[in-house]
Amino acid sequence: MIPKPRTSGFKHPVRVEFVGIMPTLFAHCEHCMDVMHGTGMEPYSEQLEEYPEDVKKEYFQLSDIAQRLRSEFNGAVFFDAIDTASLLGVWKTIKHRIIKTPCILVEGKKVFNRIPEYNELRMKILETLGPDYSAKT
Repeated sequence: MIPKPRTSGFKHPVRVEFVGIMPTLFAHCEHCMDVMHGTGMEPYSEQLEEYPEDVKKEYFQLSDIAQRLRSEFNGAVFFDAIDTASLLGVWKTIKHRIIKTPCILVEGKKVFNRIPEYNELRMKILETLGPDYSAKT
């Protein structure tokens, strides 16, 4: 279930959406993946090798940014990766007039038409969380 967008204060997580070409990978069930990650194993999919280098590079960059932000903000940020080839991706592309991907949306607003540096996206999230956030961490 996707959390409702924040209205005021720090009541809901900030929604950060990555819209772009997202590799489709078939893997173990979610429970099995949780167990594997819990043991420190990092399953690797050969399916990823079939994608062009630029798609893989963007995928790993976005993944790295998401992991760093999740580590820093814990439950204060909710991430969603949206494939432009999906129905939701097509809708978001039209709604936000996304011409170039990847595109980053924060709370439903387009903030980047590229992969931002970690600190750039971090600052946008802090702006969205508001000045009260630092007092709650």
